[in-house]
Amino acid sequence: MVVNKNKIKMKTPKIKSTEPNINRKPHKRLPKILKINRIEKDRLIVSVLFSTGEDRILNFNNIFKNIWKIDKEDPEYKLFNPNEFAKVKVENHTLIWNNVILAITDFDNNRKKVSFDVGADSLYKLSEIDSKLNISIGTLFRRARLAAKKSQEEVAELSGTSRTYITKLENDKQDIEIITLKKIVEAGLNKQLNISIE
Repeated sequence: MVVNKNKIKMKTPKIKSTEPNINRKPHKRLPKILKINRIEKDRLIVSVLFSTGEDRILNFNNIFKNIWKIDKEDPEYKLFNPNEFAKVKVENHTLIWNNVILAITDFDNNRKKVSFDVGADSLYKLSEIDSKLNISIGTLFRRARLAAKKSQEEVAELSGTSRTYITKLENDKQDIEIITLKKIVEAGLNKQLNISIE
């Protein structure tokens, strides 16, 4: 306490707030596998669609040999056989091989047999973008702009937007609504925007 000319000032202790920090970034959702796009059994490769919207490649030949270092004593070793590997399925939003059985001990020390699966979050970290299936709007737009022989400035002026916006769009740094893309393509490039679902 500090006394100063009949005024009393008290130092208030700092109290740690239990309220959530509103400036914190929101927790990212764990990626899930939605479907298998293709299996290249002879190369031990699986292409999958993740809940992030990305098509990604899992090179299990590399994962098994160089990362997990699976050897002949491991139950997963049978997956080096292309026909066994090709039995992969999606269950509970991850990859599972029901043909590979693992013996585990649960929390109550009971022995159980379970199929071999790997968490989708781990698989996401081990995967790479599938360039055969992922073509961005930015890449498509840039190709169309260059084919039309127009600069970013010209497109921006014709479509009522900024060159910065066009740059961000082409570099996939800008989300875009379909109506805005339509305006930029049709007014800026004098092209027709066609969207199809096959």
